[in-house]
Amino acid sequence: MNSNGAGRADRFIATVSQVNRRVSLNLKNDKVLADIYVKGEISNFICHYKSGHVYFTLKDSESALKCVMFSLEAEKLSFEPENGMSIIAKGNIGVYERDGVYQLYVSALEQEKETEEADGLFAAFLKLKEKLEKEGIFSQSREFPAFPEKVCLITSKDGAALQDMLSVFERRYPLLELFLIPAIVQGKSAPASVIKAIKAANQTDFDFIIIARGGGSAEDLWAFNDEALARAIYASRIPVVSAVGHETDFSLSDFAADLRAPTPSAAAELTTPDLSGFVPALENILSDLQQKVSGITERQKLKIERLEKEIHARVKNNYINKKRTLDALQNLINALSPEKVFARGYAAVFNQSGNIIKNTADVQFGEELNIQLADGSLTVVVKNKT
Repeated sequence: MNSNGAGRADRFIATVSQVNRRVSLNLKNDKVLADIYVKGEISNFICHYKSGHVYFTLKDSESALKCVMFSLEAEKLSFEPENGMSIIAKGNIGVYERDGVYQLYVSALEQEKETEEADGLFAAFLKLKEKLEKEGIFSQSREFPAFPEKVCLITSKDGAALQDMLSVFERRYPLLELFLIPAIVQGKSAPASVIKAIKAANQTDFDFIIIARGGGSAEDLWAFNDEALARAIYASRIPVVSAVGHETDFSLSDFAADLRAPTPSAAAELTTPDLSGFVPALENILSDLQQKVSGITERQKLKIERLEKEIHARVKNNYINKKRTLDALQNLINALSPEKVFARGYAAVFNQSGNIIKNTADVQFGEELNIQLADGSLTVVVKNKT
């Protein structure tokens, strides 16, 4: 063997795919790169006309970073990005393994000139949050029923949040009775609309209320940082679930509610049991009950048959005994009957007053007497007494 082959058995030779995949995993495990804000100037901006995905490069004076924003996030933009625009992009760094390129996967964009205004809003948010927290507005946390019957949904009747919740409820807990109170969930009129819906819901005995809105920018969700709305949620006599935005979005409504759900779909899952898991258990219980009922029914049938036979035998024996007694009494009655006595040759003697004559001393010579025989009677005159 020549020297070029020495030690090759100890080497690990990776494929290109394995290298790119390892880099991708390392980036995913980096908490900083998993949720990062990057400031820069847009260049090479392209919006794919078929998919709706947006591709561009963020650059500063020294470097450039490739970026992609998928159509679901791009549709939510409140402005039209263009080359030369200074922006702040929120997202995560990942690897496009096919080309071995790392890039920023953008979830939200904001124009840099708006950041000062946003900082002011955030400061106001923190101040109001602190105020309401000191008042105890965020301290409420009531329990929810394990098997609810009636639930009120407060959301836009045309929003994806409603459809998402209905889909989850139908899959997990189709027994639930749902009521929708439509409300405006974005813009200046949204807080008043949601407050009105909460008051309307409190006129009915719902198990709880879900206030829901899908994801969006901070501006889209700002209505749920309204002080009056937070107080209305706290004042509700019916427990309230706040399901506004995505997992990373927090609002005053979330803090004031009895339960905060990261998304509308999660609200439906957190508040209902999954009946699909109960079905096999119920089937087993029903099967056991059917077997037990069948066993009980068979035992009862046999017991009833035995009782019927026993009762029949007792009635029959009682009848025979009573008949014997009756026959004996009948024979006795027959034996003591005057007609039977007369038939054996005996007679009865009566005076003219109808009194029976038992002794010779009771009659006089020449007295007429009546003698009763088996087939009739005789009238006689007393001539002699012995």
